[in-house]
Amino acid sequence: MFEIARKTLRARKAAFLGAFVALFCGTAVIAASGILVESGLRTTVRPERYAAAAVVVGGDQILRIPGGDFTVAEPLPERARLSKDVLEAVASVPGVASVVGDRSFPVTVLGPDGGSGDPGSGSGGGSGDTGAGAGGTRQAFGHGWDSARLAPFELADGRAPRTDSEVVLDTGAARAAGVRAGDEVRIATASVPAVYRVSGTAVLASGGPPERQRAVFFTPDEAARLSAVPDRFDAVGVLAREGTDPDDLAEAVERAADDADGTGVTVRTGTDIARLEFPDVDASQGLLLAVAASFGGTALLVAVFVVAGTLALSVGQRRREFAVLRAIGSTPQQILGLVAAESLLVALVAGVLGCLPGAALAEVLRRLFARLGVVPADLPLSTGPLPLLGAVVLTALTAVAAGLVAAHRPARINPVDAMGEAAVERPSLPGWRAALGVLCLLLGLGAAAVPLVVRSEVGSAGTGAGALLCVVGLTLLGPAVVRVLVRVVGAPLRAMRVSGFLAVANSTAALRRMSSAVMPLVLAVGFTVTLVHTQTTLASAAEVQVEQGLKADWVLAGGGAGGLAPRVVRDVRAVPGVAAVTAVTTTKTFLAFTLLEDRELAGFPTRGVSAGPLDATVDLGVVEGSTAGLRGRTAAMEHSQAKLLGLGVGDELELYLGDGTPAPVRLVATYERSSAFGEVTVPQELLEGHTGTGAPEQLLVSARPGADRDEVESSLRALAGKYPTLSVLGHDGFSTGVRAESVRAAWVNLAGLGMILGYVAVAVVNTLVVATAGRSREFALMRLVGMTRRQVLRTLRWEAVLLCAVAVLLGTAVAAVPLALLNLGFLGTPLPAGPPLVYGAVVTVTVLLAVLSVMLPVRLSLRTRPVDAIGVRE
Repeated sequence: MFEIARKTLRARKAAFLGAFVALFCGTAVIAASGILVESGLRTTVRPERYAAAAVVVGGDQILRIPGGDFTVAEPLPERARLSKDVLEAVASVPGVASVVGDRSFPVTVLGPDGGSGDPGSGSGGGSGDTGAGAGGTRQAFGHGWDSARLAPFELADGRAPRTDSEVVLDTGAARAAGVRAGDEVRIATASVPAVYRVSGTAVLASGGPPERQRAVFFTPDEAARLSAVPDRFDAVGVLAREGTDPDDLAEAVERAADDADGTGVTVRTGTDIARLEFPDVDASQGLLLAVAASFGGTALLVAVFVVAGTLALSVGQRRREFAVLRAIGSTPQQILGLVAAESLLVALVAGVLGCLPGAALAEVLRRLFARLGVVPADLPLSTGPLPLLGAVVLTALTAVAAGLVAAHRPARINPVDAMGEAAVERPSLPGWRAALGVLCLLLGLGAAAVPLVVRSEVGSAGTGAGALLCVVGLTLLGPAVVRVLVRVVGAPLRAMRVSGFLAVANSTAALRRMSSAVMPLVLAVGFTVTLVHTQTTLASAAEVQVEQGLKADWVLAGGGAGGLAPRVVRDVRAVPGVAAVTAVTTTKTFLAFTLLEDRELAGFPTRGVSAGPLDATVDLGVVEGSTAGLRGRTAAMEHSQAKLLGLGVGDELELYLGDGTPAPVRLVATYERSSAFGEVTVPQELLEGHTGTGAPEQLLVSARPGADRDEVESSLRALAGKYPTLSVLGHDGFSTGVRAESVRAAWVNLAGLGMILGYVAVAVVNTLVVATAGRSREFALMRLVGMTRRQVLRTLRWEAVLLCAVAVLLGTAVAAVPLALLNLGFLGTPLPAGPPLVYGAVVTVTVLLAVLSVMLPVRLSLRTRPVDAIGVRE
């Protein structure tokens, strides 16, 4: 059978070209997603400060709870820290020469004149360490000098710090700040500056400064005082005795650390140590894995859709061939085996060739994600054989399955009926196909309605899923739906002269071909418009909620260097004319709940707010309860998600903080404005010691009624002079931050989905070219019966217009319904947010691609003499 399939492919190269292109591009997209997934699991950078450590112990960065028959796990966004008990337990392990507990906290090196010595030294921070690449700059971090031997660092000049007023800078940080050993330098921690004497400068044993982060070394006592949690360590480095096996040591260290900690630890060796040294690498890997897995699933579904449509079109063009084979005695199994063998051979060739552009596409996406600040610029891809092999296997399985489905009826039909159906298409759809199409449409509408119930990013995911399911449903119902639209849209064309009438007649007589050509266009219009406007709707919802809910007059930000110390908050509250100050910390918490008798975990963007009159600075849009009771172990939650989980005011919640610490709380309020202010709100005191900085990142400040706002603002700006990393923003400052987060999330989504949309565009061109090129004998017959070349072209132009009109109508419907439901849920209006030019641009590009893809093959076909073309084999 494979030999016959090989000969068939050699003899009919043009007939299989469309399937080859679809499979080739599909493999590239799936391989790129697979490479990004593998990179999210395996890739890392070289360790720097921990390079000399044989083993490094960190907290377990995975939150695990028993979920019934399995364990539910979620990655933690905050660093899980270790107690001193771990340090003592690890020190007693045989083979350990010494252990060092390392504390890491963001600082800003200001230089002797008070200005920031490094433009990157005050950026990043947030709730986790930032390395090179996430923001394009190098953040400075403080450590105890005792941890310098984990690199090891060596003194290039001067001596080690002996008092709490002395520091050692790495040579890169010293050069950027313009200081040397013996000079004074100002260093800000949590926006509070202090003057230190530079006792020395240090380099790595390799001879240069660290590449990813600036290092500032304090005495161990001063480092403990400045860190967020003085009695805990970010990591414990182990220096091994000579001759000790690293793997055996790692196992022994893990057992000892687990017994001492009780909550679980992470043990790393080799290059994996960098994942503990640089939390931005670990966080980026998790994000890369999640984004790539999401895009990969969508890409695979789209690839199945495109490949199935292309192979169905190819098989449909060979109906006469299969009818002849059935008439001369071929069994259904033989025809199905032939189609399966042909599909497999084409898929294997296309799959192997598609892996190379897939690897290049993955690198393009990695660089784009790096530019967007999603992953560090120096985080490489991990390109192993597994994703490429997986892409080839998935492509082959998709091709074989699609080919068998498309050939099922031609292979099993009665030989006499087969000859008749080879000339005339079957007018009705199989019952299973109609039922499955209706089911997909109903599921799509159900998914699209989710934002009406859950008004969060989780709910908005139903919009894209709903649009895609509707496209699949319309594809299954394609001939029936297209028949109705052709009659309606084509009515004006029937009244026209020969060309318009023939365009409608041709489309009506070949509904399956018409449907195969229409559906990729529907996918292009509907899916693209849905994806773009989903992002604009989420951004608009956040902006509207900020405008409605932010009552503060100013937003004070800490510049990312460790947040804002309590001293800064006290000074702001003491400014004359200030009525209320709300300190805000951004993190993520997890809620454990029961679903169908199994335990589950759900993560929620969370804001911690300081005690005080919250209503004076923020209006969360409370639905039930009151935020006045938001103190101690309490929480407020977005209303629709609380209802979905069956929670009400007064209920106890099994909450876990960002570092995995259990924090049971009582629900005191539910609110609506979660897009701008987070889906869970908790008291600031609940988060103390459980976030990366240990301090709030923003202050929302409201003036007293009647106070001179200019004087208040002048006093606040004077504080910004006292605390150099403090910035005073207007009312729009908070909105700008929310907008920036929304825009970045939108670009991340569009970057990955752009890959899929590019594949859809190729599929549109490919399908239409294949469908049109297969009609060369039909064009020759039209000319032989008396039509001129110009009349044939005019007829095909009207067919292209009819094709585009049907596709645009269906694509618009596919996008309009989910977007209307999304906007009703988030903005209270069915009209989509965002520029209307997006829809016009998508439709224009799609129509141009369609018309060119139809007319170019027609013009090429008409170059052949009709007598020669009519003899071409089908």
